[in-house]
Amino acid sequence: MLDKLNNLLYLCSANHKTHEFMIKNYLFAPVFRKIGYSLLIVAVIFFVLCLSFDQLAFGIEYPMISLTPQFEEEWSLFKIAPRITQGGWFEIVMTLMCVGCVFVAFSKEKEEDECIAQIRMQSLVWALMVNMVLVLLTTLFIYGGSYLTCMAVYPFSTFLFFIIKYNISLYQFRKNNEE
Repeated sequence: MLDKLNNLLYLCSANHKTHEFMIKNYLFAPVFRKIGYSLLIVAVIFFVLCLSFDQLAFGIEYPMISLTPQFEEEWSLFKIAPRITQGGWFEIVMTLMCVGCVFVAFSKEKEEDECIAQIRMQSLVWALMVNMVLVLLTTLFIYGGSYLTCMAVYPFSTFLFFIIKYNISLYQFRKNNEE
């Protein structure tokens, strides 16, 4: 029994190569951070344009598949209704924002170690907690279309809170280590 416990402790230790591989395997290469920031900048510019102007004015229209019906009487739980004349800018912007946020948030640092992994984990937990508090407050105090707008923003706000918290914590960590 004691041997099994020692083997388990060995497998879970930070010095074991499999454990280190598991920690570092899910992160993108550092170059993806720059790509992610580029995608986010383009997405934010087009997002402002989509909100400022009619998205159909940009001239992109293409057939789309939708899980929601075009008319109420067409509603069926598993029906897929095509929408032929849907402007596509908003979908493109949201896709760019999703990919950009994932690239920025989950790219390795050039020097990735256990301390940075700990900062990354703490920042992610902090961002999720802050975002859930905002979801709770929104649910309690905001109603109607404004509520749905807020709920559409929250998946991105989690990433943005994480990116901001992570960069601040990483800056403070590096500043304290230089002194």
